[in-house]
Amino acid sequence: MNRIVLFILILLLFTASAAFVWWALTLPGAVTVPFGEREISIQSGLAAFLMLLFGGVIAFIWWLVSGLFILPGKIGKSRQASRTRKANSALTEGLLAAEAGDPNAALKLAKKAARHAEDERLKLLLKARAAEANDDWAGAERAWGQLSRLPGGQLAGLRGSAAAAAERGDQLTAEARAREALGIKSSADWPFNNLFDLQVSKGEWTKALETLSIGEKRGLVAGDSLRRRRAVLHTARAVGLPHESKLEAQKELAEAIRSAPAFPPAAWHGARHLMTDGKAKAAQGVLELGWKARPHPALAQLSRRLVPQDTEANIAGRLKGLIDMNPGHRESKILSAELAMDKADWTDAIKTLALLVEENPTARLCLLMERALRGYGDKKEADRWGRMAVSASREPDWSDLDPKGTAFDYSVRDWSRLVYAFGDVGDLVHPRYESFGRELEAGRVMALPAPEDDKVTPPKAPDGPVVPPLDYVADED
Repeated sequence: MNRIVLFILILLLFTASAAFVWWALTLPGAVTVPFGEREISIQSGLAAFLMLLFGGVIAFIWWLVSGLFILPGKIGKSRQASRTRKANSALTEGLLAAEAGDPNAALKLAKKAARHAEDERLKLLLKARAAEANDDWAGAERAWGQLSRLPGGQLAGLRGSAAAAAERGDQLTAEARAREALGIKSSADWPFNNLFDLQVSKGEWTKALETLSIGEKRGLVAGDSLRRRRAVLHTARAVGLPHESKLEAQKELAEAIRSAPAFPPAAWHGARHLMTDGKAKAAQGVLELGWKARPHPALAQLSRRLVPQDTEANIAGRLKGLIDMNPGHRESKILSAELAMDKADWTDAIKTLALLVEENPTARLCLLMERALRGYGDKKEADRWGRMAVSASREPDWSDLDPKGTAFDYSVRDWSRLVYAFGDVGDLVHPRYESFGRELEAGRVMALPAPEDDKVTPPKAPDGPVVPPLDYVADED
């Protein structure tokens, strides 16, 4: 189609030119040009045509002369364009080779790009990537470091340098590079994340809190994640303080509770500090606040032993106070069943547990049911629930702890994991449960009961018949 249009245009131009010449030749009159002693007379139309032709010749000669002057520049630009194409090709193929894990090709193309590329930043970028592909982390760090000193390459260079330093095990340099990058005004979030992660991994809780504040000011972390992370960091710092810094630890724990009341370790450690100072009432208040936000078995265990050698009535009153703070929660219902068993109210305990095991019969609930049935007097049914506990699912409920022992006894590594497990998704870390450690109760090996003599009458409850089937108990009343 384009060729046809071009042909038509040329034909029209040729026709117009021929018409113009014919018209010019038919013009009347003549032009006299003196030539020495003679005069040359030229028809007017022909004179006009010759003038046009002469002007075209002059223009063509000028185009040739000017072309000779600019020819070297055009040749130089052509060579430069060729070099640029080769450099871009080498850079593209080199980066692709580095990302594909072909170290030899990446290194070869990096050398080729160094010969052709003019932008030093691109050459250093490919050099660093090629070094990384060859596991030459020292070489990669040097290339990234050079890039960080060039305009526009500072952030990228610092990031690559920090990553290379971390790969070769130099955490101090990696932290220094991340800190330097965090000082640059930018919307990039990696400096904050890198620095925060390094400080958390080393258990530098104070520095991590400072970095977290910087992230908050820049809008890099906010909402529940910010508050929960801060609660974990304050608690971890308080736990790590020496005994003589007790007041400072209490301030840290108070700040943790304010940041995230639903963080049981903060409530537990805060109440324990108050308990050691003889402030049982204040400690109970902290436990109730924690139970209201998020009930946890460890809080109930600590509430039981707030006052040494306390009466059963006082203990029951404190536990009832916990239950009243969050009566509909699963842990509150379990605690109600335990309180009923403490009072030997086996029927009420069985009814409460029956509803819970219908939802999820874990080993913990099976053992509680075994205890309630044994107290009620139905040894056969109790043995059945004991056998069920062996194969029932476990739960990280901290029921494996000795009631007189401690809770949330985390290592630095566990606290570091908790910063993200609880901080980002609200989960707690149970080291022994997650590492399949020994559980004092739910994990015990249970022997099958000995065969009973058919003539022996099943034991009766102290005040009634043998407990009926569990589904019947759950449906009573």
